[in-house]
Amino acid sequence: MNRLTQAAFQSAKNFIMDHGRELDQKRFEFHFEAGSAGAVLTELASYQNDDGGFGNSLEPDIRTSASSAIATTVGFQILREIGAHAGHTLVRKGIEYFVATYDVSRGVWPIIPPEVEEAPHAPWWNYQNSAETFGQFLVNPRAEIVGYLHEFSDGAPTELLKPLAATLLEHLDSMPDKMEMHDILCFVKLAETETLPNSEKVWEKLAQAAAPRIARSPEQLTGYVLKPLWLVSSPKSPLAAEFKGEVAMNLDFEIEQQGGDGSWSPNFSWGDQYPETWQIAKKEWQSRFTVDTLITLKDFDRIEQVDK
Repeated sequence: MNRLTQAAFQSAKNFIMDHGRELDQKRFEFHFEAGSAGAVLTELASYQNDDGGFGNSLEPDIRTSASSAIATTVGFQILREIGAHAGHTLVRKGIEYFVATYDVSRGVWPIIPPEVEEAPHAPWWNYQNSAETFGQFLVNPRAEIVGYLHEFSDGAPTELLKPLAATLLEHLDSMPDKMEMHDILCFVKLAETETLPNSEKVWEKLAQAAAPRIARSPEQLTGYVLKPLWLVSSPKSPLAAEFKGEVAMNLDFEIEQQGGDGSWSPNFSWGDQYPETWQIAKKEWQSRFTVDTLITLKDFDRIEQVDK
């Protein structure tokens, strides 16, 4: 079993502090240097708009300042990560945004707004045909959002949450075992919601759906595939035992993938679309991925002598 050495850890820290976003610097300090959740929230607030949604390149592949459902889910990933309270202003405003932007007629949240076209963005975030691209939004981002509405239910109307959750679980039951990767990941975020009723049903379906898609070798991990660590994000995951070997392989792989500058880099690019802006987005992805990877390695006891 490989572990990240202290020298490699220090190299990663140096990259974050020298080149990372201030948000990721505060996330690093929260997880590794007893930094405060308040400092993370202060930085996260700069990405939240007056309507309560998040934008402003919080999702590095979407450069518009306008709020979007997908960027707001990223904001809530961080709010969940640091254990933000439901009554905090960022949380309350974010929940209000989700409630206000819910498309009642279709029972979904459009994943991106038209404004995405007015700024550089990754080719997979084109607004045109986005509903077709993302399965009419029936899972992505709906499943993840429903998880946050449950977790921070103090601000979510019961008359919206209960029928929406029931409809979503009915949809999950009707889906084939072979599911699209991003749909699986959205359901993982839903299932990780501690206050979600009947979460064991979601985990059972995810185990079936992930089995034919999950990467089982280092060679597969070089592509854009379902990483075991995306499915099993911590040793406490209900699927940790079932995919124990795949997770161990993935952890070894991540340790070996650290770059010479100390960072972990995306294994995707924007191709020839907005090449100059991609360099900015790439650096932001490196910032985020480096913190994310260090947190994961710490949770699985894969870093030498790191204490909090």
